[in-house]
Amino acid sequence: MKFASAVATLSSLALWSHSVEGHGRLVSPPHRGYIGKLPAFQGLVPVNYDDDGLSAGGIGGTQGGKHGVCGDPYTGVREHETGGKYGLFPVHGNRVIGKCYAPGAAIDLTVEITANHWGHFEFQLCKLGTKDAKETEECFQNLVQANGQKDWEVPRVGKATFNMQYKLPAAVTCEGDAHCVLRWWYISGNNPGGLNAQEQFWNCADIYISNTCGAPAPPTALPITSTAAPVTTAKPTITSTTAPQPTTAAPKPPTAAPATTPAAPVTTPAGPITAGPTPAPPVGACGSCTNCYYAPTNACFSGWTKEVCASVSSFQWCGP
Repeated sequence: MKFASAVATLSSLALWSHSVEGHGRLVSPPHRGYIGKLPAFQGLVPVNYDDDGLSAGGIGGTQGGKHGVCGDPYTGVREHETGGKYGLFPVHGNRVIGKCYAPGAAIDLTVEITANHWGHFEFQLCKLGTKDAKETEECFQNLVQANGQKDWEVPRVGKATFNMQYKLPAAVTCEGDAHCVLRWWYISGNNPGGLNAQEQFWNCADIYISNTCGAPAPPTALPITSTAAPVTTAKPTITSTTAPQPTTAAPKPPTAAPATTPAAPVTTPAGPITAGPTPAPPVGACGSCTNCYYAPTNACFSGWTKEVCASVSSFQWCGP
């Protein structure tokens, strides 16, 4: 009997030891434990060298649903929550805002998985009304993708950086002292059993949602006409804090009027005229992906070579 009990205990420890190998982090927008590594925030937020391991203490600590809302252990110090070591919005305000988005925008999110244990991602939003307000589990509301799904399935490809898009609610704004917290929740899927048997990770990022942060990208079918330098077309449906505002005026004709007499030569603009954006890849083929694409989960990998992408039959190369 004692031998059987010891074997069961060792098996459980082995399972937990195997599970803690899964690691990952939200890098865009940068979560509170990662943002200090970026040059723009150095000196404001301390560097956390274990920011890809915020699993609230691992499987043993999260059984029963108890965890820190931003990945800290339930019974430990909440360093990654507002007011903690890395949650410094009450101290620095907008100086530690990682990203600013337009209301209703389809925003680009980037997750780095340093040890892939499959499963899926979820993203949630919490609006805090004052500078010192703290996020709670009840505050977070699920965001969804363009297809209405809240879960983003993780491809079984090992260590990788994944890009995805989720849509912000159109009626929510948060700026000044009333900022928002975007949370990434990773539920791994490599162990048998339900949620309590899986390792989970949580990251919180401080963001603004404001009409001053830009606007959703205009429809890609609208032509952009220029009489000077060629227009470089942005990827469709991607909104960023530096994206130009959509043009509301009708396209302007070339500034040089055509000649009315045979003697007067027609002058051409100094630069080439671009009649419209470069055609986007067919929907369902690459979408907005410009690297290695995985269609079943609409995943776009970053930094892959064409040869590495071609080594997996289910992947498609969408780069140059």
